[in-house]
Amino acid sequence: MNTEQLRHQQATGFPRLRFAPDLEQSYRKTRASLVRQRARPVSIVGLILFLIYAAMDVLTLPAELARVTVSIRLAITCPVIAIVVWLAFRPAPSDRTFERLYTLAYFLGGLSVIAIIGVARHMAFPLPYEGMILMLMFGYFAMGLPFISASMVSLALVFSYFMTELWSGMPSPVIMSNLFFLMTANIIGMVGAWTSEYRHRAHFLDRQLLDLMHQAARDESRRKTELITAASHDLRQPLNVIDITLESLSPGSGEPGKNPVTTQLKDTIRHLRRLLGTVFDSARLNEGMIRPDIQPTPLAPIFRGVGDLMTDSMGIRKIDLLIDHDSGNLKVLADPGLLLRVLQNLVFNAAEHSGGTRVRLGASRQGQHVLLTVSDNGAGLSPDLKDDLFSPYVRGPGRSDCPGLGLGLTIVREFSALMQGTCGVATERSGGSAFWVRLPAAATANPGPGQGSRIQSGCEHQAG
Repeated sequence: MNTEQLRHQQATGFPRLRFAPDLEQSYRKTRASLVRQRARPVSIVGLILFLIYAAMDVLTLPAELARVTVSIRLAITCPVIAIVVWLAFRPAPSDRTFERLYTLAYFLGGLSVIAIIGVARHMAFPLPYEGMILMLMFGYFAMGLPFISASMVSLALVFSYFMTELWSGMPSPVIMSNLFFLMTANIIGMVGAWTSEYRHRAHFLDRQLLDLMHQAARDESRRKTELITAASHDLRQPLNVIDITLESLSPGSGEPGKNPVTTQLKDTIRHLRRLLGTVFDSARLNEGMIRPDIQPTPLAPIFRGVGDLMTDSMGIRKIDLLIDHDSGNLKVLADPGLLLRVLQNLVFNAAEHSGGTRVRLGASRQGQHVLLTVSDNGAGLSPDLKDDLFSPYVRGPGRSDCPGLGLGLTIVREFSALMQGTCGVATERSGGSAFWVRLPAAATANPGPGQGSRIQSGCEHQAG
């Protein structure tokens, strides 16, 4: 069944308690499984009640009658219920077969009650008929049988009771009075059973629709994951080829590497690579694909990695990047790749939007945490912008030609949270802004990457 068929079934309704054939089979299979689960506590309670009734028969009925009623309860009713309890906890028979046996047990239990009433009538003992009403209500509500099964069995029990009363010679007015109350109870039970099954069928349709929507969402998420992974590779590959080609090009005249056309192209490629990285980082975050690998991470190779990645961009903009390498001896509990991405975004954000000529990167120990700071000597932040700065698609003042989506600081916030850290921004007394990231400090005795190592940029920590 698909979504359209389920919605059509909801729209047309099911007053006769029937679905389309394919859906009906699925519903009955689910219903039978639920009946089996429900039968376990109900049958145990029923067994206990009939044992109590047997004890009450001994205490309240004449000895001769009690011997017969107790024999019926202990030799027929209780063994039947005990078998139901035993089968309810076994894998065999199938759920559908068990549902039929469960219905048969209800019928046999009802017949045993009728037999007890008949024996009492034969011995001229005024045993009331209310036990039949209790049996009918038990079948309709406690046992939770399907509407058709419960109704047919209950009607058969009422008819059997009527025939038993005729056989016992009960006066017709008394029989009709008792039958009236039994039929009234039976009608109440039928209405309740119909309403209960109708609600259950409606809930079944809702659950099927929900399962289909969940499956569609999982399929869509899987397709997005595959698309993001493929696009991340396929879109970066041409940029890498162009970058390698530009590196191998001869400037033609002047100092190597100073050709303005080549420099502009390389800067454009860096912008595109950064933009693609931001888009893919955001997509991975939304899809839950990033799984941080938290480990003791020394800051020295992270700082060197930031310097290597940002040197050309800072040089083109004539901005000095000052890195406090003395604080590189500190260690934090973080994912090296995510931390490098966080600091790269903060440095690039300061270079593009602060309007200053200097950006500083450093760190300091604060108790059990390390505070990493990226500060600038620019114009500072507008008070109106400060509260929304880490929200998606919010861009500060700066170069209007700078490509971006306003997701850089949002990624900083999300990556920091993935590493159990926090981030924020403060205004420097001398002007400018100071963006900070606070991460748990790591024990300095833990080994880290060697002095000459570099942390790879990009976030390839994908789920699975």
